[in-house]
Amino acid sequence: MESKKMKMLLLIGLVLMLALAGCRPKEDPMAEEMRQTNVAETVAAQFTKTAIARPTDTPVPTATTAPTATAISLPTTSVPTAAIGVTPSPQVTTTSAAPTASGGVDAGVWARSAPADDSVIAAGAKFQVVVTLMNTGTTTWTTDYYIQFVDGANFGLTERSFKMPIDVPPTMSVQFTLDFTAPQTAGVAKSDWNIVNASNVPFGYFYFQYTID
Repeated sequence: MESKKMKMLLLIGLVLMLALAGCRPKEDPMAEEMRQTNVAETVAAQFTKTAIARPTDTPVPTATTAPTATAISLPTTSVPTAAIGVTPSPQVTTTSAAPTASGGVDAGVWARSAPADDSVIAAGAKFQVVVTLMNTGTTTWTTDYYIQFVDGANFGLTERSFKMPIDVPPTMSVQFTLDFTAPQTAGVAKSDWNIVNASNVPFGYFYFQYTID
């Protein structure tokens, strides 16, 4: 009797278990496919966001400024010149250049005189004249070079020639101070002079000219 009851209980339990199993809702295949699709789209979206947020590994070229030329001021060389005095009657002060044994060329010009040419000087007056000469050749005038009175009024000088006081290189100038005495006769007094080299060859000409009153 007990055995029959146990069997009956087991049978009833088995029936209940089967009944409960049959009551569980079946999974919808369409719902599962939709779920998988949503998961795939979510994963793809995450990959897209990550790609946007991550900086690229390829360096981006930056704009460069093209080099520009810079103007450079070059230094200039000044050429020495003689101070030229303005006189009412400009002189023609050169003769033919004289070649020398060394192959150089002797040449020179008158630069200015003070008092200037054509200044009025009282008859018989004593006065000083400062004359400036410039070496325009390629040789140096040594102290063996000289100036020499040639013709005209000698303005009371007892000597006819005066040596260079210093050596005068090319482009440089030299001054002579001469003590003159004006003639006693009124009128124009002109004195002609040469520049002469060490070989006694004249290569430059200049003059003094004053109005005696």
